[in-house]
Amino acid sequence: MKIVFVVNNKNNRLAKILPKLYQACDRSDFGAVEFKYTAGRKHAIELGRNAAVNGCDFLIGVGGDGTLYELVNGMFQSEIPPQELPVLGLLPYGSANDFARSAGINDSIDDMIAMILTNSTKKIDLGRIVLKQNQEIHFFANIAGVGLGPEVVKSMEQSARILSPGFDYFRSILKGFLRYQKTKVSCSCGTWQWEGKLLQMAVANGRFFGNAICVAPNAVLDDGFFQLVIFGDLSIWDYLKNLGKLKKGFKIIHPEVHYYKAKEIVLESKEPCGIEADGEYVGLLPATISITPGVIRFLMPSEHNLNPIF
Repeated sequence: MKIVFVVNNKNNRLAKILPKLYQACDRSDFGAVEFKYTAGRKHAIELGRNAAVNGCDFLIGVGGDGTLYELVNGMFQSEIPPQELPVLGLLPYGSANDFARSAGINDSIDDMIAMILTNSTKKIDLGRIVLKQNQEIHFFANIAGVGLGPEVVKSMEQSARILSPGFDYFRSILKGFLRYQKTKVSCSCGTWQWEGKLLQMAVANGRFFGNAICVAPNAVLDDGFFQLVIFGDLSIWDYLKNLGKLKKGFKIIHPEVHYYKAKEIVLESKEPCGIEADGEYVGLLPATISITPGVIRFLMPSEHNLNPIF
């Protein structure tokens, strides 16, 4: 058995965790275990690609949603057939761990070791974004956001961390509201079409984004569909009034909030409108986003139910 850990240890924030991980791996007698450390943004893409090309049984990210995004894209850049790719795993120690919430994954090293030893895996779907301007392809495991979300992502990338991830994200949302001008967007699939001024759109494979906001309570990681959530011409006060409901996973009843189910959507806008995937800014519309069913094996608890919890 060969295991590769890709560790996002920015600012040495995992100093207390990594020694415990090293010791647990030594006790488990896995065989070949390698630790790779990111040197900056997007480095995990290269590390994930190299791990897939060189071959391993398990590729495990130690970090958050951004680390997972980079590993997923690195694996698929290897051009190795999906069925031959390593099992992907996550030890969620990032600033945002929203995918882990949907997958039922905790930050227990012992639980992760047990899942490896019992080969506790499930096949899950991935989202696939094709940017029409340059045909660039991006994969995501959790949620792609259009509109306000990309502005929040850029704000967080440019701002110094002040307190907790939740506070920093909320602060970035407020800054995004002040900066973002709602853009007219067209969204269509085979059975429906929506067009209007857009505050925020979530193309959801997982249920949570924005540090534990359950924006898509009916999203399922392995059902072959997205839940699409559209917040149209909402004001900041409408959003803030409903934030508590969103955190609890309740659907918002409002004429400018829409919920759809889709396998593929086409997004267009005549004005610049950004798109992000798993908290990483990827580019501008137009774009096509499609589901890729059961394309990857993921390390997760065998007893965890991927169906909606609400």
